[in-house]
Amino acid sequence: MIAPDMATMLAFVATDAAISAAALADPLVEAASNAGLFGRGNYTDHSSLDVLPALAGALVLAALYVFLRTRALVTRPRAPFARLRLVPMFPAIFGAQLGALFAMETLEQIAVAGHPLGGALWLGAPVGVALALHGGACILTVCALTRALDAATRTAAGAALLIRAIFVRRAFARVRSQRLHFAVAHAARPHPLAARGGKRAPPFLAAFPS
Repeated sequence: MIAPDMATMLAFVATDAAISAAALADPLVEAASNAGLFGRGNYTDHSSLDVLPALAGALVLAALYVFLRTRALVTRPRAPFARLRLVPMFPAIFGAQLGALFAMETLEQIAVAGHPLGGALWLGAPVGVALALHGGACILTVCALTRALDAATRTAAGAALLIRAIFVRRAFARVRSQRLHFAVAHAARPHPLAARGGKRAPPFLAAFPS
């Protein structure tokens, strides 16, 4: 399997950040709307069934990223560790977040009501307020996610390198012990001609002198 390059990794994490931000901000925005903080308008579908599947998908993406990045670091342990830099990708992540939110809410409305409810109901609040809240959630999620993934990757790579070093040392020690055992056994084995080359006569000749 070909190791993904850093550009692919960044796109992978950006997708994870977009889904995570949408899943985390959506129930908070809807809860504020349902509490009447944005007026008496009907801004939500009064359901949060879409949050758990989205969060589960985001966790799977995060775990897969850590696995792939850790494998790359273990394969090249001397390569420098490059931290994630997603801030320049914020506009793209925010756009993907809104797309993920629209898909989540639309599927949820179809599951609950049998059809999309239409309008801007998928935003969960008045348009301006919703965009501001989701934008803030996007910034916070990107910052927190990059730090968490970097820390998880460092920890996983360190643990993998330590485990590999332990197994390599044990294998080396086993091979060295086997070689030493073979060398000692070979040195202790008497040479077939050793008994014939000595000056002492065999015992049965010494017992009957001529």
